[in-house]
Amino acid sequence: MKKILYILIACSVLGTVSCAKDDLQTSPSGSLSGDEIFGSSDKAQSAIDGIYRQMYTNSWCGWASEHPGLAGFTMVRSLMGEDHYMWNQGQGWFYFDYAYNTDSDWTTSYGRQYGHWNMFYTFISQANYVTDREETLKGDAMGKNVLGQAYAIRAFSYYCLYEAFCQGDYTANKDKPGVPIYTVGTDKETQGVGRGTIEKLFKQINDDFKKSVDYFKEGGMEQTHASHIDLYVAYGLWARAALAQQDYPAAATYAAEALKKPDLERVSTVSALGGFNNRAVEDVMWAFEVTADQAAIYGGFFSHMDAEGGYGETAPQCMDNWLYEKGMNATDLRRSWATKTLADKQGTIIYWQNKFRFQNKATGVGDIFNMRAEEMVLTLAECECRAGNYPEARKLLKELLDLRDPSRDISGLEDSATVGIDTHAAPVSLMDEILLQRRIELWCEGMGRLPDLRRLNLGFSRLDPQPETVSKKANDPSFILKIPLTEFNSNDALDLNKDQN
Repeated sequence: MKKILYILIACSVLGTVSCAKDDLQTSPSGSLSGDEIFGSSDKAQSAIDGIYRQMYTNSWCGWASEHPGLAGFTMVRSLMGEDHYMWNQGQGWFYFDYAYNTDSDWTTSYGRQYGHWNMFYTFISQANYVTDREETLKGDAMGKNVLGQAYAIRAFSYYCLYEAFCQGDYTANKDKPGVPIYTVGTDKETQGVGRGTIEKLFKQINDDFKKSVDYFKEGGMEQTHASHIDLYVAYGLWARAALAQQDYPAAATYAAEALKKPDLERVSTVSALGGFNNRAVEDVMWAFEVTADQAAIYGGFFSHMDAEGGYGETAPQCMDNWLYEKGMNATDLRRSWATKTLADKQGTIIYWQNKFRFQNKATGVGDIFNMRAEEMVLTLAECECRAGNYPEARKLLKELLDLRDPSRDISGLEDSATVGIDTHAAPVSLMDEILLQRRIELWCEGMGRLPDLRRLNLGFSRLDPQPETVSKKANDPSFILKIPLTEFNSNDALDLNKDQN
């Protein structure tokens, strides 16, 4: 059966974007055959580079301008929480995600459901074409490095599909439906598969990450470009997936391994980070270099975020007032990541984000961060706290705060891993403080806010002046998307009445 959401391998090799449309074929095509593409490791790396290129490309659904790749996924999962909002809806891009008003879009090839499904299964399909040539590629160091990247891409893509389409709170819901798993390249004869379970999905994710790090270790090659996943980024992505599984000892191990990256700065200064647009900052572990000929001036990530360029000028992306005013002290240097603004004649104050800015708004250039070392420091701090290693957890937290708000007093916090259920309450436990600092430091980064809410089994209530002051219970059904209708139409193994979220 034809899987219409998969993409030509030729698109991966050429780094093109025009292939990401509804009328997709599934087998290798174009001027190069599959054997020619993978006849050498450097050509296989070109195929992987094509996947990275598509990770910051628009056009994953009919509404191309609100689907800017991985960064768009992060924006959605950030806006669906309580710490990030849009002051007005502009043309509606991302606002309806924020307002939880996209439920009916699953029937089209325009909405968020199709865009996410199409994007991540495209990455998986292309990675599968690489892993299909495993026996050929594993014969040299570069080939092993390519395989390490391919397995990490596949694992990470399945993890993102989990976050978008599966129930959270893993330990309580691991028997709930997962997503279809494909581990070989697809063609027009490929038969669709069913959803399986979340536990089965994470077994695949963990197995893939294990293969990835093993190949990286065997290959022994350093990261040649910030856009490439390497051993340490693979560990960092695995740490994210371990947190989602509530496997905190594993997350601690992987985060610690990620922080062993040579010459990595574990915490960079606020001034060095600037507008979060320069991959050369020494805490950056994984970032996409966006050149002028590749930049999406209108519709790209910075276009949506930058308050002084593109769409972000008319549809302000804002930091939650409580997070700015109460979560951070007046001495917190991260307050520079938002600008206090009078929003209307009635005197409403909003905090318009200033964290993400173009390098050059005339050309649309700006590097896109996917992972920073600070995330791993905070992950390790959380895991040490959960293990009862409170002095080490405090030390790690202080490592961050020394360069963010050195005057913040954490001495009175209880040595406890208890998590308060009110996300707008002052921290009581050390864990409360670690999780608060995670919210501030990683605002609209990584996987967004929603994955943390899901794994921590927390709900939230938005506060004024947010225009959509919704309340959500822990692991609310609206946190997960419906599977797009196109998948049911093309996959006989799925039953619309039984398998839809």
